[in-house]
Amino acid sequence: MEEKDIDQQIEELSKITRKDGKEIYAQAQVKLGDIYRKIKHDYDQAEAFYLNITKEDNSKVYAQAQFGLGYIYQKIKHDYDQTEAFYLNINKENNPEVYAKAQFNLGNLYCGIKHDYDQAEAFYLNIYKEDNPEAYVLAQYSLGNLYRETKHDYDQAEAFYLNIYKEDDPEIYAQAQLNLGYIYQEIKHDHDQAEAFYLNIYKEDNPEAYALAQFFLGWIYQKVKHDYDQAEAFYSKITKENNPEIYAQAQDILGEIYTEKIKKDTEAELCFSHASKIERYSNRYPYQYICAQLVLGLKQNNFYQDFNKKEFNELKDLIYNKVENLCNLTDNIKNILFVSNALDNKNGEKQPERRVAHYTKPAVLFNLLKGENPSKFRLNIVDFMNDPSENQVLTSWLNISNHPDNEIKSFLASFSFNHNCLNQFRLYGNEDNIVGSGISIAFNKNFFGLDTERSINNEKISLHSTKSIKSFENEQVKLETEQIEIISANTLYPLPLYRCLYFDPETGYMALAKRNKQSFYLENKNEIKPDIIDSKWDDYIGTLDESGKINKIRAKLKDIQNLIEELSNNPELKKISNLHELLSLAVLPISCLIKHAAFEDEDECRMIYITHIADDNIVEPQDYQAANSLYVEYTHVEKYIDNIYLGPQCKMQHKIWLQNHFKKKRREREIKLIKSEMPLR
Repeated sequence: MEEKDIDQQIEELSKITRKDGKEIYAQAQVKLGDIYRKIKHDYDQAEAFYLNITKEDNSKVYAQAQFGLGYIYQKIKHDYDQTEAFYLNINKENNPEVYAKAQFNLGNLYCGIKHDYDQAEAFYLNIYKEDNPEAYVLAQYSLGNLYRETKHDYDQAEAFYLNIYKEDDPEIYAQAQLNLGYIYQEIKHDHDQAEAFYLNIYKEDNPEAYALAQFFLGWIYQKVKHDYDQAEAFYSKITKENNPEIYAQAQDILGEIYTEKIKKDTEAELCFSHASKIERYSNRYPYQYICAQLVLGLKQNNFYQDFNKKEFNELKDLIYNKVENLCNLTDNIKNILFVSNALDNKNGEKQPERRVAHYTKPAVLFNLLKGENPSKFRLNIVDFMNDPSENQVLTSWLNISNHPDNEIKSFLASFSFNHNCLNQFRLYGNEDNIVGSGISIAFNKNFFGLDTERSINNEKISLHSTKSIKSFENEQVKLETEQIEIISANTLYPLPLYRCLYFDPETGYMALAKRNKQSFYLENKNEIKPDIIDSKWDDYIGTLDESGKINKIRAKLKDIQNLIEELSNNPELKKISNLHELLSLAVLPISCLIKHAAFEDEDECRMIYITHIADDNIVEPQDYQAANSLYVEYTHVEKYIDNIYLGPQCKMQHKIWLQNHFKKKRREREIKLIKSEMPLR
């Protein structure tokens, strides 16, 4: 629809008032809300229209409006308690179809965000096929996943998957059949039944599921039935376009089969080459790319030119086992550093890490707030950071290097747990060379996401496809994307927050970033009674469990060090010219979270985004002077700000224009302006 047609429709709908009839008015308001939500992306205006509709106006349309509000607070504002409230306002008797969608989204919320799986199951079970066939199919699939992955009740998982029929939804049916095949292959070890499920999956229904099914069929015939010709046939059906990750693995295995079983040397060389050329680095399976590159390196070095099968297989198995362990250990450390408390609000209590501060110049804040076209918050590329040791502490300790020509890049934004810190005001945000003239923006929990997999942009890193491997266990896209607009390719999803680990390689000293005691007392002096503030601090330190977390991290880092030493010292792998560059990719997700212990007083936490240099999210320089400041844009900030601290030497005019800006808007939730009284000399 053209812009003028949309504006004309808005004009006509806006003329309709309650005097024209409550039902007609409600329909007009929900249409206006949908236009502003789905087309104009003005979510505040959409919310205003939806809120004009009462149940007494039109109960069916009221349900639609509540669903639209739930979506805005779930996907845009990330206020999950308010999201739940809106969805729970939708009754089945008023609108069974929308009720089913709301129950499905509530199930997703409790499964993926709140991790209350019993409550998630209850919501999914409220959905009946006659109310909304599409939501029912997705709910049955989600229940199957829940029982398979979380409750490990495989018979119950099977029962839910079998409730999904091809005529209901061919795409979800294919995924369900894939998971049934997995249960019979890996859990029940009934390979004939697994094969039957895999053969039910057709390429036109779900190309990615089809590729995975062909891979598992190839594995069954290769490893179990030892029918290598049939295994070759299945592996060969997997194309790069359908599933690049699985294609790379299949090509690698075909190279092995051609080398050892069918003796097609030329085809083997070609397959290994194909596997290595799939440029990708996914959050779940980075080891596949690294391993394929290492195997190709062996081939190029003529390691098995004499077709010594035993030595080649032993080294190949070592590569796959060690690199996979390396990547899993990295992911485990990243999850330990995830700042969950900053995103939590248990039992209504104010958590010590419920907000974090970003120190910057007043000019930056002005651009983030200005007029009708404010700037978005930015994450900057690590390569151009002021600190030359940035992203190097871990790799230097491991005796590997991050190659500057590596096309996988890290972007980050820095925050501090301490909102009003003298040392931070000294170091950051100074204007006109006046020390302490900067500001501190205290962001609340809604500024950050809960999905740690969003730290790595799988879709962008995969150069040879528009989609990376999807997690069939957690697929929840079809219903929502048909009802709402898809987030565009150049928009970042909410990113999680991680605390930094401070590490001295010389002494082995480690510490976690956290609140410091003075900052904790200063923030809570008016909120917590003096006689209990000590116990509240002790509770925070106890909950943080710093020593326990460090012990776990220390052990995992030692395991990483041993794995890298073993791989680096292998006489055949040492011949691969880019060995260290490949190994550095395995630890990249934590490289920029580990800082030298000298910076411990900054108590820093970080939002990270790892992607390929060709990512559309990376903003290109508009002039030559900006060529050394690549960044990605995150989101607009004003709705996520709780407090703004003005540095002890901040100019008076900055406070005045901020007061003017906030008072004019008359917002429901006040943003506090606090002048720092830190004794700066």
